[in-house]
Amino acid sequence: MIYQNFFEALMEFAFLQRALITSILVGVICGLVGVYIILRQLVFMGAGIAHASFAGGALGILIGVNPFLTIFMFGTGSALTIGFINEKGYVEDNNVAVGIIFSFTMALAVLFISLIQTYNAGVNAILFGNVLVVTTEDLVLLILFSIFILGIIYFMKKELFFMTFDEEMASATGLPIRFLSYLFLILISLAIVVSLKAIGAILVFAMIVTPAAAAYQWSYKINRIILLSILFGAFSSFLGLFFSYELDLPSGATIT
Repeated sequence: MIYQNFFEALMEFAFLQRALITSILVGVICGLVGVYIILRQLVFMGAGIAHASFAGGALGILIGVNPFLTIFMFGTGSALTIGFINEKGYVEDNNVAVGIIFSFTMALAVLFISLIQTYNAGVNAILFGNVLVVTTEDLVLLILFSIFILGIIYFMKKELFFMTFDEEMASATGLPIRFLSYLFLILISLAIVVSLKAIGAILVFAMIVTPAAAAYQWSYKINRIILLSILFGAFSSFLGLFFSYELDLPSGATIT
C-alpha cells in the first residue's frame, strides 16, 4: 500500500526523517508569521523578500560561500531597506518600495546566474526547493532560527498585536513602534530564509499566505486563527512531503 511504503521509508532513511522535521517546522513558522503579515497588510512584501533571498543564494553559489549566509544577508537587508523607505516616506504606497526591491534583486539574480559558468543544482534548489536534500547542518540551522522566531513572537505577542491593530495608540502608550516594526520585518525575512530549502523562492510566498488566509475563513478570534494557521501549515507540509516522496514530484509544489 502507498501509506506503508512511505512510513516504512520514514523509519529507515535519515534523509526522509530530516525532510519530515523540516517540512513541519516550515509549515509552523510560515503559518504563524503569515497571520501577522496579513494583519499588517504586508502580503506583497513576502514575495519581494523571497526573490531578494534568491539573489543572495545565487551570489553565494557564484562566489563559493555557503548560500545560507548570503540568503540571510539579502533577505534581511531587503526587508530593512523596504522598512526604511516606507518609514521615511520616500514613496506614497508601501508596495512601491517592495516593487523596487523586487525588480532590483531579480535583476541581480539573473546577472549572478549568468556568471555561473557551469550548471549548478543549487540554483534550482533555491528557486524551487527540495526538502529531500536537507542536510543535518541545514536542519540544525532551521531549528535554531525557528526557536528564535517562535520565542520572539511568544514573548512579544501583546506588543505585536497592539502595534498591528492600533499603531498610533501603541505609540502613545510608549511602545517602541520603530523597533517593533523593524523586528517584525526581520522575522518575516528569517521565516522566508529558513523555508527556501524546502519550498523554494517562488513558492514560499504561497506557503506564508495560504494557511493564514484559510484560517481567517474559519474564525474571527485571533488566537484561534493563529492555531488554525499553524495546523494548516504543518498538515499541508506533511501531505506535501508524502506525495512528493510517493509520486516523485517536486516537494516545493506539493507542500504549497
